[in-house]
Amino acid sequence: MKSLRFRVLALVAAFGLLTAVLLAGILFTSVRGYYMDLTSDKSARFIERVLEMHPDLWAAYEKDPSAFSSQLREYVLYSPNTGLYLLDETGAILASAGDPGAHRGAQPIDLAPVRAAFETGSDEPVIAHDPDEPRRRCLVAARPVMRGGQVMGWLYVAARSTDLASHTPELLRSYAVRTAVTVALMTLSLGVLLTLAMMALLTRPLIQLTRVVEGVRDADFAAGVEQLLLPNCGRDDEVGRLSRTFRETFDRLNLEASRARETDARRREMVASVSHDLRTPLTALIGLLDTVRLKGGTMSAAEQADYLARASDNAQHLKRLTDALNELSRLDSPEFRTHPEPIAIGELADDVVQRFMARAREAGLSLALDYPDGLPLTAVDAGLIERALANLIDNALRVTPTGGRVWVRVMREAQGLRLEVSDTGPGVAEEDQPRVFDRFYQTARHRDLRGSSGLGLAIVKRVAELHGGHAGLRSRPGEGATFFIALPSAA
Repeated sequence: MKSLRFRVLALVAAFGLLTAVLLAGILFTSVRGYYMDLTSDKSARFIERVLEMHPDLWAAYEKDPSAFSSQLREYVLYSPNTGLYLLDETGAILASAGDPGAHRGAQPIDLAPVRAAFETGSDEPVIAHDPDEPRRRCLVAARPVMRGGQVMGWLYVAARSTDLASHTPELLRSYAVRTAVTVALMTLSLGVLLTLAMMALLTRPLIQLTRVVEGVRDADFAAGVEQLLLPNCGRDDEVGRLSRTFRETFDRLNLEASRARETDARRREMVASVSHDLRTPLTALIGLLDTVRLKGGTMSAAEQADYLARASDNAQHLKRLTDALNELSRLDSPEFRTHPEPIAIGELADDVVQRFMARAREAGLSLALDYPDGLPLTAVDAGLIERALANLIDNALRVTPTGGRVWVRVMREAQGLRLEVSDTGPGVAEEDQPRVFDRFYQTARHRDLRGSSGLGLAIVKRVAELHGGHAGLRSRPGEGATFFIALPSAA
């Protein structure tokens, strides 16, 4: 009862029945109109033939009024359903083909409709009262009876087979209804057959699509399953478009499922990495504090200061790590939105470089900035770009040996702007380069550096992505490294 086929068939059947009713009504009305026109024409011709054959009709009436009714009955001998009357100018019945005494004292017939039709020459059927049964209306026709060029009365015909109580004879109604029902049943049969064929044509691909959805569901979006079960993608119609839409949807769902699995794997990896990175400084911090607590009375002031300084370093490392985790979590949040505003990238880079100048001099390093004049204002989130550039400079200063050089460049490109931070350090090993922007990933050299959290470059990459750009690396071992952020012109 709930299947699509049943609903369509029920709709077609209801439409067929409605068509049958409407067709029967239309056919009945048309046949009735045709029959009334035909009967009206026959009645008028009948009167005209009588008058043509008996031009002395009024004289015959005056000669013997009592016997004239018999003469009228002879005219309608073979048409018992036809009433024939002779009327005077006022519409009073003078003679009738029926019972002569039935019209004594009867009301005169209203001749206005037949006079109007005769005078205008209208072929439209005239409907008036039957003189024998005044309550019944039927088709009538009338022609004037002349004598010496003067209208003496009217010859009046009532076609009782067309009385308006039933409108048409029973046989005619039966014919109209039978014809309408026959045509409607044929139409209904053809409609049902056509509907079955159309449903088979339409539901077959829908059934296939249903199986596809079930198969993909059961396969947990396994790669390739949707392509194998969608044979209608090549069709250039609604079914083909629907199949292609399903396939694109499955591809997207498969991609999102893969991303979800990858994100889950990264989450587990991050939890493990965070646990490891937090455990090391926490263990060292606890050990240093326990040592000071247990041996504080026997330790010299210098030893206590050294232990406390080392504990402070570990505490600062924990703070940097938690701050980086908090920053990266904030950048990854779906609710996070950048706040771009037009700024001069060169001046922003100069501010960041100036903050690291004192640290570079203390380490015996050269830190320089280079950017061309006339750089256009760029709509970016100044705080995020400043944080990313500071992370790159901080990493460069960490890996560059004393006497080395670190320089920052801002350059214009066809696609937008590029921020570069280059150093003369040892570079990045080829096996480490694909993963340097991964979270918590640290090269062997970085793991030896105090204060490195493994999240700085991940933050740089995320900031670049939030601005529609990307972060990258160029490096050859032993020849330094260049980290860059490419920002599109729309940024």
